[in-house]
Amino acid sequence: MKRSSLIRSLSACLAVTIFAGMAMASGSSSSKETGSVTITDNTTKATEEETTTTTTAKKKAEYEITHTTFTHSTNSLDKEKYCGVIEIKNTGECCIYLKECAFDFEDDDGHLLQADKLISSAPNVIAPGEYGYFFHDGLLDDGISLDNGINLVPNFTVEVCDKGEAAIVDYNVSDLDLRENDYGMGLKVTGRVENNTEEDTSSIDVMVVAVFFDSDGEILDIGFTYADEMSAGGKTSFEVSTMLGNRDVSVDDVAEYKVFARQMYLQF
Repeated sequence: MKRSSLIRSLSACLAVTIFAGMAMASGSSSSKETGSVTITDNTTKATEEETTTTTTAKKKAEYEITHTTFTHSTNSLDKEKYCGVIEIKNTGECCIYLKECAFDFEDDDGHLLQADKLISSAPNVIAPGEYGYFFHDGLLDDGISLDNGINLVPNFTVEVCDKGEAAIVDYNVSDLDLRENDYGMGLKVTGRVENNTEEDTSSIDVMVVAVFFDSDGEILDIGFTYADEMSAGGKTSFEVSTMLGNRDVSVDDVAEYKVFARQMYLQF
């Protein structure tokens, strides 16, 4: 996951236009939980006359949350690790930009236990009908008590993509193979990505993402990397690993997985 901090840090400096919060209640350690979702729109309410004017002049970011995942368990070092995923479907008529996200962790009384910033997003521009993801694998702080439960509360920003469809550049992915990492430490997908454009790419331009599903269509985990630089028409190999994520997932748990490579986009 090289250079991802740079990309997400740039994204986090932008102003928020749509703020959403949702809570997913968790249960005991080492179990997957998918809870209810609540969207709160904090934008200023317009008058009827203003609404008529703005809806005809401006495009609107429209989306729905189609999946949530929050799992946590204790690893071999006695650390509490977690996996959080928010799947978003673009239900509108224009491309939308998954701008930024933060994960808050609260107990059952709403007391803040931990705040993780700079959550990954991919693809960060999605066309109408497409799906995108906010996701992160991390560790809970030492000393956090789970006696009163723990809930993941993501706060995220979605807005209209200024460049529209021109911001979406996909790259061919081929020669995929799925297997387990050594010592049962999660999954690994290997493959090749081809620069099927007329522009060279750098080592932070193309994000390669793998999403893993179980037989019920639930998301087990997401892994990503950045493709090496490629000349126009060139090709490079890649490995996407979940070693730092949900290590409890094995190949037998995966009923389906998808891998995509799309150019990163930053909206200032």
